[in-house]
Amino acid sequence: MRDIVLGKMVDHTIDDDYEELSERLFGDGSCFSATEVRKRMYGMKAVIDAIEREGEDAIRSTDRMSEFDRKKIELQAERQKFYDQRNAFNKLVRERSRQEELNEILVKSIQEGDLPRLDYEFDPYGVVTQSDNDLLVSLNDIHYGATVENYWNTYNSDICREMMCRYLDRIIQIARTHSSQNCIVWANGDEISGNIHKSITVTNKENVIEQIKGVSELIAEFIAELSKHFVTVTFVSVAGNHSRLDPNKDNALVSERLDDLIEWYLAARLQSFENVIIGGGEKVDETMYLIDVRGKTYCGVHGDFDGSANKIQALQTMARKPLYAVLSGHLHHCKMDDVQGIRTIMAGSFLGMDDYCVQKRIYGRPEQMVCVCDETGVRCSYNVSLN
Repeated sequence: MRDIVLGKMVDHTIDDDYEELSERLFGDGSCFSATEVRKRMYGMKAVIDAIEREGEDAIRSTDRMSEFDRKKIELQAERQKFYDQRNAFNKLVRERSRQEELNEILVKSIQEGDLPRLDYEFDPYGVVTQSDNDLLVSLNDIHYGATVENYWNTYNSDICREMMCRYLDRIIQIARTHSSQNCIVWANGDEISGNIHKSITVTNKENVIEQIKGVSELIAEFIAELSKHFVTVTFVSVAGNHSRLDPNKDNALVSERLDDLIEWYLAARLQSFENVIIGGGEKVDETMYLIDVRGKTYCGVHGDFDGSANKIQALQTMARKPLYAVLSGHLHHCKMDDVQGIRTIMAGSFLGMDDYCVQKRIYGRPEQMVCVCDETGVRCSYNVSLN
């Protein structure tokens, strides 16, 4: 009786209604109404509480615990263990259901979309097949889907596409200037606007999915065009903080970020491009990767976890191999520095100044970074303005 009363009225582990509990409590044939059973159970609970209070008083009044008391504590411990397991299971079910729902929305959105055909026109005679350098091209903090219009900046999805075209022209010019052989595109997070701040207007999951589909197709076209001008084009990426599913960063899972879907999309979209490699390098975990460029190891991160010199040294330890440079974004401006022998390369953003930057009094302009890399490391770099 005690287990039934507490399970129904206190622990809520019993879902049966009161009428269904009548015979279990009072014997076969005792079919009372739900109201009558509930009244009796309140009385039974009062008796159980009184008995437990007397038992607790007895425990405090003696130095030695009886066998009954030990059993009671064991029972309470098992009950607490059950609650913890049940809560963990319910959380897992919610997360799995949410991820499956997002996958279904994304697949349906892609299937219903009218995607243009990406023609493959690689001409090995039109590119430099032997060279002493490659291009390291940033594609950071696109924030696709954001709409900004203020004194300093105007930005939307159409302007983003125009910026991408201008950026392509500049990359090809730099490649011709240095006779570069291969291209490594690094997209280190915040490819979409997401919904982590209240100032960002994203009202439902479909809007976020449209952002993922839109920026993925834009990057696919970007890489497809680059593939005509280099021997190989490699795409590496890591997720940023704007694509997390939970706006609260303390509750969000590191492994549950929508930017990860972009790499999956590109692998399917560009599978017929023989000189395109999607997901190159070594993915250490969801927050960092390692990529070899002309014999030097570059570590890629978004930057939201790695904002100090101590964190750079921590990345060196976590990589388990000597690092030449750390690639990051997040802060929306281009910067290159050295931290205790490790080169730090930070790329800018497509977004420029949004309302958040205005509130924080942070000035930034749309820009990305292109590095010319050889066997000694970064030979030179270009801060490419996207205005």
